[in-house]
Amino acid sequence: MINNNFSGKYNQLYSSVYALYHLPENKAKLLFHGWHHIEFVHDKAVEFAVELGARQEIVASAGLLHDLNYIFSDKLEPEAANLQIQEYLAKAGYDKTTQKEISRLIEDSHLGYRKDRELSNESKALADADTLFKALPTTPILFASKFITQNKYNIQKLATKIVDEQKPLMKADSYFYTEIAKKRYLEWAKINLALWENVLEALDDPAIRKMLETANELGVL
Repeated sequence: MINNNFSGKYNQLYSSVYALYHLPENKAKLLFHGWHHIEFVHDKAVEFAVELGARQEIVASAGLLHDLNYIFSDKLEPEAANLQIQEYLAKAGYDKTTQKEISRLIEDSHLGYRKDRELSNESKALADADTLFKALPTTPILFASKFITQNKYNIQKLATKIVDEQKPLMKADSYFYTEIAKKRYLEWAKINLALWENVLEALDDPAIRKMLETANELGVL
C-alpha cells in the first residue's frame, strides 16, 4: 500500500509495480511469484528491517522488485531483469547509487547468491522475508504445484532444488539472519526441509514413481 512515511519516489514505484503485477497476463502467469508473494515478502522485509535497524524504504523498494525476472524472462536468476529493475527505479526518481544498491539487495535475497557474501542489514531483512515464504507451512500445500506449473518443473527437480539450496544453509546456521525469524520460524523451516527430503526419498520408490506417472497421464497432475 502507499506509505505516507516513505518518500514520493517509493510511492510512485509502488504504484507502478502494483499495476504491473495486476495486468491480466501477469496475474495468469505468475502462479507462485505473483502479487501475493511480492506483498508478503515486502511486508515481512520491512518488519525485519525495523528489528535490524536497517533502512526500511530501500528494503521495501527492493522487496517490490525482487522477482521481476519472472515477468520479463523465463530465467530464475534475478539479474535476468536487471534492465527492467533499473528502468522502474529510474522512472520513480531513484539515483544511480541507490539503483545499484537495490540491485545488490535483490541478488542477496536469492539463496543461490549468498555464499561467501557479507550481507548488510538491509540484505538480511529482504533475504529472511523471501526465504520465509518458502518455509511457510502453507507453501508446499498451496503453492508448490503453482511453482511447478509456472516454471515447467517436475516434483523431482523442485525437491532437488529446495534441498540443495536449503540444506547447506541449515547446516551453517544461516537459514535465517534475524533473531525474530529464527525464534518464530526456524522450526517451520526445519520441518519444511525434512518434507522435501522425504519427497526425494519417496521418489526412489518405483511404485510411487509409477503412480505419479499414471496421474500425469490421466491429467490429474
